[in-house]
Parts: sequence; C-alpha cells; structure tokens
Amino acid sequence: MKYITTFIFLFSLSISFAQTSHTVTVANFTFTPQTATINVGDTVKWNNVQGTHNVRADDFSFFSGAVAPAPWEFIHVFTAEGNNPYYCEPHGGPGGSGMSGVIVVQTPVSVEEETIVDEFKLEQNYPNPFNPSTRISYSVPSASFINLKVYDILGNEVVVLVNEEKQVGSYEIDFDAAELTGGVYFYQLTTNSFVDTKKMILMK
Repeated sequence: MKYITTFIFLFSLSISFAQTSHTVTVANFTFTPQTATINVGDTVKWNNVQGTHNVRADDFSFFSGAVAPAPWEFIHVFTAEGNNPYYCEPHGGPGGSGMSGVIVVQTPVSVEEETIVDEFKLEQNYPNPFNPSTRISYSVPSASFINLKVYDILGNEVVVLVNEEKQVGSYEIDFDAAELTGGVYFYQLTTNSFVDTKKMILMK
C-alpha cells in the first residue's frame, strides 16, 4: 500500500517552517514506526536498541554503514519531498521485503487566509467507491497524538496511515489500495479524546 500525506498549515504565506526531528526505533527485526510522515527539512534518527542491523535506502540516497550491533544511531536530513523506502541489509530488501520501512516526505503548504479548526473531524474519503486510491481528510484542533488505521470487514488491521504527533491543522492523506482485494474497508481516527470510524468501498 502506498500513501502520501499533505499538511495544510493554517497561517499566512509568510510563515517559516521549523525543522523537526523524528525517531525510528530499530529492534526485533522491525522499524517502528514502519512508515513515518515528515516535512521537507526534517531529520530522522534511527535508534538501534536491539540486534545487528543497518539502514540502506532503496535508491542508495542514505546509508548508515556496515551492519553493526546495538546500540547505535544514524541521522539523515530529508531535503526533498517524496517516498523514501529503505531496508536492513541482513534482514530485508528493496521493494518493502522483510525488515523495511518508508519515510514519506511532504512539503507544507500554507494558505493565505487563516482558518479556524475548533474540533476533531474525520471526513468521508473521496472518491468513494474508489479504485485503487482515495483521499482521507481530517482536522486537528490542538496538538495531539494521532492514530489513523484501515481495517478490513472482519476487523483485521490492514495498514497504519498515521501514528504520530500532529499540530493544529487540516490534513489529507492519499491511500493506495492497489495491493488489496475489492470489498468494504473501514478507517478509524483515534486520539486520547476522540474516535471516529467511516466506511469505504474498494471496487475491483
């Protein structure tokens, strides 16, 4: 599944965007979070706390070096938008096989007129029904840890779209379900004070 997130800042065009650091924990043959959404100019720090691993981008744009046992840290600054898949050489491979992850880099877009977001809100995806991709929008009225997941009709978790702290604003995420079978799916937005679930239909 592929998905690209766009964050709309709710300030004037003159706003400057601060660099933020994000941490990916390396342990138990996994990267956590497996997918991290960041802004252009942000840094990602991989923190190996268990096992013998390394980090290599599918396109070789970043590389932590030779495989090494924990503990170690590797930091990379992302300067261009796009998807950046990566993997651990001993336990994964390019294309998302085995121990792998992806850094989704977005460019913040500001709007000329200030918009007030005063409540959590999960919008209906559009288009719906869809094939193979659709867009999900949601609003965050205060800095909160956001969890957005997709489930199949049996309640099985399919993918985690968002699992990180978000600032005040309105967000959009494009969900690509090209690898899924057709049918009914549900997406759920969860914070410490809000939960909402909506249905979407993948037509194949």
